[in-house]
Amino acid sequence: MPYCTSCGAEYKQGAKFCGECGASTEGDSSAPIRRPSAGAAPGSGSGPEIELWQGKPAGISDRLKGIIRLNTTTYTITSQRIMVKTGLIGKDVEEIELLRVNDFSVDQSIMQRILGIGILTVYSDDASSPQLILRRIRHPQTVKDVLRKAVRDEKIANNISYREQI
Repeated sequence: MPYCTSCGAEYKQGAKFCGECGASTEGDSSAPIRRPSAGAAPGSGSGPEIELWQGKPAGISDRLKGIIRLNTTTYTITSQRIMVKTGLIGKDVEEIELLRVNDFSVDQSIMQRILGIGILTVYSDDASSPQLILRRIRHPQTVKDVLRKAVRDEKIANNISYREQI
């Protein structure tokens, strides 16, 4: 597909105007290198941010809080970051960019395995929160796999690779 010479957005073959910036596509003989779209984060090669998973703590006490709408913690994994929002009146938002994530672990006690919940710990080189803990989430292994794929995709999109020196 061709790209607009003004904004770099992709447009359909035969279109007379760019759908992003409205520039004329007539007379475009060569396609420039595509630049990140307006929805992309600065320096991000992965495009617009997409929500991959969202959940709340799912322990017994959290389910009771949910009935009376007091379960105010929300976990969100997007294609670019992990967010933990907490607070009933005041909101506290903790974020980690996926590019900074180094490792993750899943912990489940016997009771948590029976309930289908667990703890997902995210280890990063973020200065403000080197460990981000997602407590009492449902299907923690599945969430870890979603996060692992998102981290790999984001690092590949930004040409980041790591080498260990032995």
